[in-house]
Amino acid sequence: MRIYLNTCVTACSALLLALTTSCNSSEQLLSPTTYYGTKKQGNITFIEDVAIKPGGGRSKLETVAGGSEIEATQAINNVMLSKYASMLGLIPEKMSNHILYEFIEEWYGVKYRYGGTNKSGIDCSAFAQKLYDQVFGTDLVRTARDQFHSCLMVWDTDNLKEGDLVFFKTRGRRISHVGVYLANNFFVHASSSQGVMISNLADNYWSTKFAGAGKIQKEKKDML
Repeated sequence: MRIYLNTCVTACSALLLALTTSCNSSEQLLSPTTYYGTKKQGNITFIEDVAIKPGGGRSKLETVAGGSEIEATQAINNVMLSKYASMLGLIPEKMSNHILYEFIEEWYGVKYRYGGTNKSGIDCSAFAQKLYDQVFGTDLVRTARDQFHSCLMVWDTDNLKEGDLVFFKTRGRRISHVGVYLANNFFVHASSSQGVMISNLADNYWSTKFAGAGKIQKEKKDML
């Protein structure tokens, strides 16, 4: 009888030890510490490897689940559009050409360099050329003077539209500077003094140097 009881005690002890050392103990099942979610499926990313505290709190920042990344990007775009809307006197909701303002945001503040074509330095006509290529999918000739002669001229500045080119004579009697019109007299350009920036046609300097404006036929080449 005593041997039988000893055998039962030993068996029970072994069972208890197995339960307390198991990764699926009753305490863990009631209060899980980690949740491993599903991998990415289609356009949805599920939460993965998230430490969960008792009571539902989480101990670290988890991967954002489906849709939230898009919402975060939209929030960033809204902040960006609000910034430029404030500068230009526009309503953000009416600014439909988001690609244009994303391009401006990317290049804003890049220093001016005569003959430059990249972010280490760019001149006015190269900036206009690059903007037309990446925003409007249209090839533009290289120099400000050639761009001027490629335009269908707009004689009344009240008729200027987003994307029209504005030209200036900053040195002598020849066309020497170009910008891209935005709205409400504002244009974006690569200024020799401050780099890529937004200015106003009504400013004293630019109003005295203004030489005309024109439209370029936008051809929307394949954007592969």
